[in-house]
Amino acid sequence: MHPLLTWYRAHARDLPWRREVSAYRTLVSELMCQQTRIDTVLPYFARFMESFPTVEALAGAPLERVLEHWSGLGYYSRARNLHAAAQHVVAAGGFPTTLAGLQALPGVGPYTAGAVGSIALGLDVPVVDGNVERVLARQLALDLDPRRASRRLWAEAAARVPAGQAGDWNQALMELGATVCTPQKPRCLLCPIRPTCAGVGEPERYPARVVKPPVPELEAVAGLVRREGAILLARRPPTGLLAGLWEPPGGEGSDLGAVLAARVGLRLLHAHPVGRVTHVFSHRRLHTTVYEAEVEGEGRPVGYDELRWVAAAAVPTMALSTLARKLLAAGGAPRAG
Repeated sequence: MHPLLTWYRAHARDLPWRREVSAYRTLVSELMCQQTRIDTVLPYFARFMESFPTVEALAGAPLERVLEHWSGLGYYSRARNLHAAAQHVVAAGGFPTTLAGLQALPGVGPYTAGAVGSIALGLDVPVVDGNVERVLARQLALDLDPRRASRRLWAEAAARVPAGQAGDWNQALMELGATVCTPQKPRCLLCPIRPTCAGVGEPERYPARVVKPPVPELEAVAGLVRREGAILLARRPPTGLLAGLWEPPGGEGSDLGAVLAARVGLRLLHAHPVGRVTHVFSHRRLHTTVYEAEVEGEGRPVGYDELRWVAAAAVPTMALSTLARKLLAAGGAPRAG
């Protein structure tokens, strides 16, 4: 047996989607783990499986309920794509059994298709995520930005897949990158494929570091509006950033009165600041001043899809983004228990 597989079977982390393997559970876990730490994902995965134990249960659930279960996990397009993919699978009578069929599902690209195909369906196909890129770049002493070497890395990964063992092999490469061949201070002495690694001695040189442009800094305001024990929440449009999620009304700029008038049709009577929240998106850093606000008028969702007065105790159960939770916490709103 290859040393990498021997190492994986002895040292693989005990993860719930590895205990019970199916195309559905693998798809959910892979989408949840994209750009999110596994420790963060674990409780979300458990709650998600409890509420949506099968692909049919997920397909039949309202999108808002799915978003509620994703609330706080970030990158919400993953939840919308997962819901749409489940509906496609159910409509087709089951999961696709080919790589091309998997890639035709909403939100499923080459990596996710390869993961589901190899782990759950037994297809002899590779996967290349950030961990695998790093392992391969070090094995090859490839001093290139992975984005420039993507085609070569996929070809190298495909050439290494052992017939009939692609699922364990791909997971082993990902596990190695996550736990041993880490970005900083890799534990080379523990690496099962050290004898074949061209990067031994200076592993952190590979792959080449990606220089990211500075993130724009933007100012915003948000209003916590209360009435008879309820808090006003606004639902964002179904497309775009944080689509379909609820939040205290607000927006970019520094004039809360102008923002509330333009986005929710309310006249600001009085406001005082209660906190300031900084939240980093992939493309910008948003600094939001949070106000307790007194308003008049019934409101209308000019810049939102819907407005709703939500009992304070029920606010944490709504489909809220991480940013919305921060804004509410800054104003002392109840948090999820």
